[in-house]
Amino acid sequence: MSRLYLLQYSQDIKPNRSPVIDKRRTRSETTRRNILDAAVLCYRELGVAGTTMEDVARESGVGRATLYRHFSNQNRLLAEVITLEMAELQALLRSTLPRHKRCEDYLVEGALLILRESPRRALTRILFEAQSAVAVARLSLEDSAVSGMGADWLEPFYQRASKEGILRSWVTPDTLQEWITRILVSHISAPSQVFKDEKDLRRFFYDAVVPSIIQREDQAG
Repeated sequence: MSRLYLLQYSQDIKPNRSPVIDKRRTRSETTRRNILDAAVLCYRELGVAGTTMEDVARESGVGRATLYRHFSNQNRLLAEVITLEMAELQALLRSTLPRHKRCEDYLVEGALLILRESPRRALTRILFEAQSAVAVARLSLEDSAVSGMGADWLEPFYQRASKEGILRSWVTPDTLQEWITRILVSHISAPSQVFKDEKDLRRFFYDAVVPSIIQREDQAG
């Protein structure tokens, strides 16, 4: 058999391998999704702090090796669960915020939307229960997959404010993201006893948070 024929033969059979590869990929994605669903069930029943990797493996019906192949540790698993939980919220932010033309309004209303919507989501409430809040808060600040969630809605704000030349000198995409993440995680995990309603929170963001990020010509300091 000539080398040319072998080359042609190998090219001819390559398309026949795609369905197999696609099936394996689909099976892997299905397994990953089942693991995430099992993790959510465990978090609801046992709490975040009380859930082990063994609990998730047992609930999902996969072996430990399979579980660790998809998620190397608890933080990676929790990070993806949080990311999926917040995906719908991110979509809401993207559809709602563009109507706010002033940078200040965009930032404040985005933060308030997150604070307003998060408690309405069952898993979010569980994630930020007292026993879980520390772990989730730490993960939100340390894990790029979780902290990066803020980039979707903060990036347009940063670009617009930067173009207008109103950002304070310390503000970069990273410092802005961490600052806002810290504020939001703090309010979600330990709701304020001082700010009684959204009106109070809105005033707090306009009076304290916005001036720490934005400086217009009519502002001193």
